[in-house]
Amino acid sequence: MSQRNFEKLNDKGSQLIAESNRITDITDSKWGHPDGADFWYIDPALNVETATLYNPEVSDEEKLKLGKKRQQAYYDQWWSTEHTCDIEKHEVPGCEEEPDTPVEVWVVKPKNIKPRKNRVLYYVVGGALVSLNPNAYPIERLCEEHKCIGIVPIYRLSWEAKYPAAINDLHAAYKWMDDNADMLGIHPNKVVLSGSSTGGHLALALAFRLKRYGYSPRGIVTVSAQTDDREKDGSSFYSGVWDSVEQHDGLYQWLGRNFDSNRVGPEALANHATVEDCIGFPPTFMYQSEMDPDIFGNIEFYTKLLKAHSFAEYHVFGGAHHNNGVWSVIKNCGEPNDYSIRIAQMFDSNIEDCFKYDLRRPWVVEDYKAAFKEKFGE
Repeated sequence: MSQRNFEKLNDKGSQLIAESNRITDITDSKWGHPDGADFWYIDPALNVETATLYNPEVSDEEKLKLGKKRQQAYYDQWWSTEHTCDIEKHEVPGCEEEPDTPVEVWVVKPKNIKPRKNRVLYYVVGGALVSLNPNAYPIERLCEEHKCIGIVPIYRLSWEAKYPAAINDLHAAYKWMDDNADMLGIHPNKVVLSGSSTGGHLALALAFRLKRYGYSPRGIVTVSAQTDDREKDGSSFYSGVWDSVEQHDGLYQWLGRNFDSNRVGPEALANHATVEDCIGFPPTFMYQSEMDPDIFGNIEFYTKLLKAHSFAEYHVFGGAHHNNGVWSVIKNCGEPNDYSIRIAQMFDSNIEDCFKYDLRRPWVVEDYKAAFKEKFGE
């Protein structure tokens, strides 16, 4: 490991020790796919402010101050930008598990959308559980291309409230959407969950909460989702812009003393599920970069889905880390190249597959109906 990276790791906390033979420096573009090499390097300075919001040495008061300031800047940018879709802001009631906490939800409607029975892209914005920047994601493009209405929940971040606050907010938004399907002009049986990084993590975790309450998403399509807080052998060997150190600190701040334990279930992180928990899980398409720090946990979760006989696909792309290649078209970053365009086309085709075909196993639908009936009656 280079001295530069040794210092980078030490900067993240005085108690962190990294032996030089344990970490591989992947910040050089030689690791990248030739078509994606231009995306390989990202200025580490871009991550400094984010890292501050989950740095254990920064006080909660300072995180709250910095977090609110940055979030307001993101929202100001979003609402001051010229949009191609109509965007509505709603305040909706909290879910059953936290009824007194309202949630802000954005509804994204393409100009040419039909008046009723529209598809829904329930999009969870990522940002390491410390930021929520809708400007970084092509939400409007996805809604326009797939002729669907977007539901974008504004969930609480880790410096505002720990787990399960974010899941409660996403649950509340989904319940409100389902309860108000006619008003929103949507088809409640054609909802696809999606998100990248933390957005993918929360989309997968939300599906376990929805399963418990009898809701049946049409499918889930994620990119570089975190599925586990417990390090797997080999999962922390890479040092990059988003590596196991950032992931450790971000999830630790969210889970607190429950971090790296079995005290939380799959509603926190999907790979806490057992195979039995995965029976009846929605059709799932997962995209991963070769050097994502949580790749082995994701492979383990994918294996559980297979054993549970859920419809599942898992795509790993070589020569890519958490912030490049896979993201360059799916996110609003960088100019597209042949590599990223191929990936984006697959991503878009999987979303379309979920809308076009009901890929849920027949017994999955029956399980959901039975759970819904038990919870809410006829």
